[in-house]
Amino acid sequence: MGGGRPFITVIVPTKNNEDTIGELMESLAHQSYSDFEVVVVDSSSDRTPEIASRYSFARVVKIPPVGLNVARNAGVREARGAVIAFTDGDCRASPDWLQRIAEFFAARPDAAAVGGSVLTAREQAGKLVADYYNEALWPMMPVYRSLVEISARNFHRVRVPNGNNLAFRRDVLLRNPFDESLKGGCDEVELLWRLCASGCRVHAAPEIVVEHFHSSSLRRMLKRGFSYGRGHYLFYRKHPGAPLARYGFWGALALWCYYALLPPLALLGLWQPLALALAAYAALSAAYFAKGRGLRSLAYPVLDILFYSAMAAGTLYEAARVALSKIKGSSAEASS
Repeated sequence: MGGGRPFITVIVPTKNNEDTIGELMESLAHQSYSDFEVVVVDSSSDRTPEIASRYSFARVVKIPPVGLNVARNAGVREARGAVIAFTDGDCRASPDWLQRIAEFFAARPDAAAVGGSVLTAREQAGKLVADYYNEALWPMMPVYRSLVEISARNFHRVRVPNGNNLAFRRDVLLRNPFDESLKGGCDEVELLWRLCASGCRVHAAPEIVVEHFHSSSLRRMLKRGFSYGRGHYLFYRKHPGAPLARYGFWGALALWCYYALLPPLALLGLWQPLALALAAYAALSAAYFAKGRGLRSLAYPVLDILFYSAMAAGTLYEAARVALSKIKGSSAEASS
């Protein structure tokens, strides 16, 4: 990485992104930084690879649809860069995205990884669900206002970067590949936790920006929450001592126990749990008003409740699936 201009490999895992991959490739074609290549790791059944292959700086690698982390590791094996940056086929990079990444690593020789903000694509600005991705109290797509150093101590208190705007030194990824057994969500979170737990320096920088075509569909948002929950359980299963994993699992269990108790308690005339829910809604609304969300402060708490209920359902679903799989495996061994 001499001279402060590392050669960067951009890895783009794609699956059926024909509607947005052109936006990403055009944004990469107009970067202010020229020392880079793009590796598109594609599992599509649509025109995504055809569109990506029109760009001379890109190589398309076809793999079966076997998981996001499998695609990421396949891209790393193809990469020639000293720095490896990840984004997705439904993103658009800011013109100075790669320049900012290069400058960050040049200025911090001990940094292992850096992520950045993932903003709502300008075409979607103003849509309630799409804006919620950025404006939630704990946003699905993070927005950073200042440089954040992430460590094992604060990992559960800060919003760690998303995999669609994340860069690593090549040697870090060669020593610490993505865990290919993880699916659903938390796939990049698990790697970041491993790095932080081993003492590596991980940052989030506000100047490193991509836009993301957030879904404006409530159904797709809840589906994403369910998927995140499934991945979160696998993260907890692998790292039960990680505070973020532990709080997420037990929080999911507590939430659904609360839901299960509501009907019988109501039949008994005990309305305190419902009053607790209304108090939580009021507190969330007040927090959103304090952050300047205006009338959306009345709607966002409802989206919070729906999203985290879906995430909790995904967590418990995956826990049950894993438990049943173990029981079946034990039964098969006993009968053989």
